Amino acid sequence: MKKIILGLFLIGIAMHSYGQDVVFKAKIKREIVPVTIIEAIDVDFRGFEVIEFYGVPVEFIEEDVYINDDIESDEDYETFQVSLKSENGKLVVTYNKEGELLSSVEHFKNVAPNIDVREAIAKAFPGWTLTKDYYKMTHFAQEATKERYKLILKKGDDEKVVFMDGKGEILKVHKKINVNLK
Repeated sequence: MKKIILGLFLIGIAMHSYGQDVVFKAKIKREIVPVTIIEAIDVDFRGFEVIEFYGVPVEFIEEDVYINDDIESDEDYETFQVSLKSENGKLVVTYNKEGELLSSVEHFKNVAPNIDVREAIAKAFPGWTLTKDYYKMTHFAQEATKERYKLILKKGDDEKVVFMDGKGEILKVHKKINVNLK
């Protein structure tokens, strides 16, 4: 349970920091990142390119999460966030100082949905064609995994954006409005 709460907290930090400039993290140089994290990235995410490293000013004492606003140097960070990329997408992973993977948020484009999702689309949207798919998976370190898909469906001139989970359950549907200026 502690890791799920930790994962949710770190994902919240990651999402919040995307919307604002560095609020809960500070960009740091590779030389400052503990060797245990560099080695863990090489094992966990072989084939991905590291974009940036961040120090996240949080501390975990028993089951409580604290924001540490007393960090005086880059060596004081206990938690680190790393942005990675590949040709199909990007990842944001979070490690503790010991190199333990705490969470990862993965965003991939044009990945074929799993069979459950494809079957659910065929059943819920007969006659519609899948034109684009974007895949986002959020993984909380070894405790729980959430899969989310964003799919673009088309039927004639109509398009829909459908959000589904990895089991094929529809989470949300938006109708895209096409404006044809003739």
